[in-house]
Amino acid sequence: MVWKSQRDEFLEEILRSESYEQTTHGDCDKCGLERGQHRCLSCFDGQMLCRTCIIELHQAMPFHRVEGWTGSYFKKISLGDLGLVIQLGHKLGKTCQIPAIVRSFVVIDVDGIHTVQISFCECTRNVEVARYRQLLRSRLWPATTIFPQTAATFRVLNLFQVLSFMSKVSAYEFYHTLARLSDNTGLHPPPDRYNAFLRIMREWRHLRALKRFGRGHEPGRIEGTQPGELALRCPACPHPHVNLPDGWLQNREKRWLYRLFVAVDANFRLRRLNVSDELNDPSLNQGYAYFVEEEGFKAHLKEYGDIIPEEEKSTCNNHDAVKLANSRGGKGAAATGVGAVVCGRHDMKRPLSVGDLQKGERYLNMDYFILSTLTCDTPPDLVISYDIACQWHKNFFVRMGKYPAQLRLHQIEGNILYLVPKFHLPAHILQCRNDFSFNFSAKVGRTDGEAPERGWAATNALANSTKEMGPGSRRDTLDDHFGDYNWRKVIILASIICDKYKDAVAARAQHVAEFISYEDALWVEHSTAVDQWRAMVLAWESDRTKPNPFSPTLRPVTENAVRLELAREEKTESSIEIRHDVSPSEFIAQGLQLEEAQVRLIDDIKELGAHSTDLQRTRIQQQANRISRKVDAWIEIQKVYMPKTSLLRARDDDRRPPGVETHPTRIPLYLPSTALRLGAVDPGPKNTIINDERRLRLAQAHDTLAMLRDHLLLKSYLMIWRQRFSRGQRYGTKANTLMHRVETKISADAARYRRAYAALDAVSTYLHQHEWKKGLFPLKPEDISGLNSYDDLRSEGHRSLSWIWKTNIQGGEEGLQEALRIEWCKSRARAQRWQEECELLAEEIRRVKVTFQFHEKVWKDRAEKVDLLGARAYALKQAALWQELEKSAAEQWSSTLISLPPLSHEVPDATLNLDSPRHTSASSF
Repeated sequence: MVWKSQRDEFLEEILRSESYEQTTHGDCDKCGLERGQHRCLSCFDGQMLCRTCIIELHQAMPFHRVEGWTGSYFKKISLGDLGLVIQLGHKLGKTCQIPAIVRSFVVIDVDGIHTVQISFCECTRNVEVARYRQLLRSRLWPATTIFPQTAATFRVLNLFQVLSFMSKVSAYEFYHTLARLSDNTGLHPPPDRYNAFLRIMREWRHLRALKRFGRGHEPGRIEGTQPGELALRCPACPHPHVNLPDGWLQNREKRWLYRLFVAVDANFRLRRLNVSDELNDPSLNQGYAYFVEEEGFKAHLKEYGDIIPEEEKSTCNNHDAVKLANSRGGKGAAATGVGAVVCGRHDMKRPLSVGDLQKGERYLNMDYFILSTLTCDTPPDLVISYDIACQWHKNFFVRMGKYPAQLRLHQIEGNILYLVPKFHLPAHILQCRNDFSFNFSAKVGRTDGEAPERGWAATNALANSTKEMGPGSRRDTLDDHFGDYNWRKVIILASIICDKYKDAVAARAQHVAEFISYEDALWVEHSTAVDQWRAMVLAWESDRTKPNPFSPTLRPVTENAVRLELAREEKTESSIEIRHDVSPSEFIAQGLQLEEAQVRLIDDIKELGAHSTDLQRTRIQQQANRISRKVDAWIEIQKVYMPKTSLLRARDDDRRPPGVETHPTRIPLYLPSTALRLGAVDPGPKNTIINDERRLRLAQAHDTLAMLRDHLLLKSYLMIWRQRFSRGQRYGTKANTLMHRVETKISADAARYRRAYAALDAVSTYLHQHEWKKGLFPLKPEDISGLNSYDDLRSEGHRSLSWIWKTNIQGGEEGLQEALRIEWCKSRARAQRWQEECELLAEEIRRVKVTFQFHEKVWKDRAEKVDLLGARAYALKQAALWQELEKSAAEQWSSTLISLPPLSHEVPDATLNLDSPRHTSASSF
């Protein structure tokens, strides 16, 4: 670093500023009449001024930080001590004839806490203007309206509000930072106004929300505020009286575009300790924004607490949300967390959608939040995403029938689709994974239902500062943060949608082309079956009580099934020693998942190529960071179950050159199958992890063989298609691209099986259990062959069916037909979802623009209705803001459409009907 060699010069200049002689010639730099002994640290010029001049120059800057020369050094001194008096109620430089001076008035500003002299005006000019209003007109927020002696500047309140949004800094940390700026020695601390600052900040947050939502422009003013009116609503979601086109309700073919997606979840980090109560700390918002109104909510809990069952028998896995509904209390906690409802596609908190939880995720609470927000002008068709939707939805309308009329939906039950978020879905049983899947459900696009999780990530940092607040303070603070989170979404929403649309158009072209190619290949020998599958899937999409075409009827051994079996055994067998919150079997299962993640990352890095973009490299780095964090956490658990591996890792650290970090893909996991030969597994009857890995690896091997067979089938049919229909460069390129993708998957399957086999071999040798080798064998290159001769170069007389087609196939030909059906359904679903996503995104950007126009008109109308000049100016300012947002959204959308490549010949229509009679025939192109 060049700077390192210049440190002495920097230090010299810093010390120079501490000298009086080196910064002045002695006389006042302004008047030259008196000795200049004072300087302002907040001003840029650094002039040395006399007492008279520094007061004169700071009439409009009374909260600057000033120092005075003592004869030996500079010492902090306030402008108030020098004699500056802040005059209110008169123009700058004018004095009041009947002043009321407060000698020690405390002002909290951005660079410290100041004690100043303030002169209130009490002459005839302002005889009816109260002191607190005089302060407000000078952009000072009084701590009280009765003889105020403390205030905060508007700019410090705005700074803390925005800073808390971005950094989640607490009021305590912020205030005491200002106190240290005023005095960092502890010898002369400023007056303690922390409690006053808390009170001012609550008032500021509340009034700013009222101002931004036009309550100062409406006849009813603040008292006329309606429930949920201060909540910023998602402009991309459908709002019947705001952004939907004429005749939308009668458009049966496209009405799915106007469905509202909502996602439900709970957060147990945002708890509140049993501090204060509603009487001493009531909410200012009172249900005006995102939190439900507390009095009505508590009445609901009291009235229906004994009517609504706390627990219903689960037909799915024992999820945390269900299992802990009755047990998840909190010692010393008034609220164990919050439940919330957000828009499922854009991750914005909905009005009247948030409330406290007292004991887990009870239906009684969650019903109230869902029903409260869905009464806010919603369309007749809904998609509700909830991680326990498979259980919660069953008696939802029965429970709703017991609630009062204001908590009943206008939607009919048949118009509501209940689904489980994609990330949470694997934890469910197979039937739920198929019945409640976003991927398999029609007319939902590429929605994943995980919006609440992303929102919680942005607010979890508030947990420490809000858990010790009183009930009203906490609700108002969280309301403010939810509002800012929504606003930040609003201002980038058009950009997000445009970026997603670009990705969706490309993905749609890929997946539609792959589906067409796959169906064309199947059509050669399975045309009747394909027609039957299509009829089956269309029937299920119209009536979900019909058989689900995605559900297998045969039951192979799966890795998830073995995990469940192991978990049940650990629960019932007392001989199994549980030494951590993560059980032994789950510890091994997580290790296998990390092994897979490392392999995927290696493959992704290989695919980057020499001309990868910064964005691609960034995504790889983020992926590596996530894996690294997960591996670190898993290693901590490993220390409990496999303590000797710590010695192996210490050895690895010693061998690694100093300063060299191990890449996440190269961090050894030392699973039992590897650690056995290194002597890093403790033997003994209570150590079950070796057998756990054996059972999980056995299931992994069978799972992988099933995937390998499916991909080999797909390869065979693609080869048939290429042989019969692929003519010309365009079709040849397409066929080769598809084939490359399939072969990549086959290679990955083979590598995964070989890892499983090698691990099985290692642990089985230790356990002396080799019966599994009767059905599983080493996978040689020649074993990876399909059911026909298209991909086999050997002569027919020397061909024999590979062993992979003879093991663990339930149902023979029936099993193969089922595998083909499920793969066809999934391929069709992928193509359909991406087509729907393109349509949904186009509709959403239209709604965004129309919503912005709606807000512009609302504010222009408000400007016409008010007499107060400030209110009119603010309304026009807001109208101009929404107009600029609409213009920006329109420009971004136009730019997006221009940047897209033309539709390909293979996928000629943006809304191609994938279920039209033989539209997929290659001869039709």
